[in-house]
Amino acid sequence: MDNFIEMTFEEADEQFKFMVNNYDEYASLDGLMFETYGDEVEYVKSKPENRIWMYGDGDDGGTYIWSGWGFVNRIGYLISEKPVPENTTIQIKMGSYWYCCEGCGTEIEDDGQLINDRYGEFDKCPNCCTMEELLELENA
Repeated sequence: MDNFIEMTFEEADEQFKFMVNNYDEYASLDGLMFETYGDEVEYVKSKPENRIWMYGDGDDGGTYIWSGWGFVNRIGYLISEKPVPENTTIQIKMGSYWYCCEGCGTEIEDDGQLINDRYGEFDKCPNCCTMEELLELENA
């Protein structure tokens, strides 16, 4: 079984040293992200897999970077100067899903999209739903 490690972006960059994208001076992630097409992805694919990292959308609506080559939900790639140890998967959480309330305009961090799943049909958040709407949710 693989070792699964969660790190911050800063911890991973300090330990593995992400390489600057020399193809595009305006690359995302402060110049570190490589694109998913053309010369950039060909360059990424030429590197050992233990130095490739995929930036993508997570199942919970957040964005993450994972060590290793990936294709599904990818946004881009990073390359590290140092390899990830064998049988190790590293995950870096980059951003969360945010629920934006249509009722009051409040934005709420919603990991797992729990608020969206519960209150989304009303286009409101828990703070601005009416008592009738809250009771309807309780009886659902």
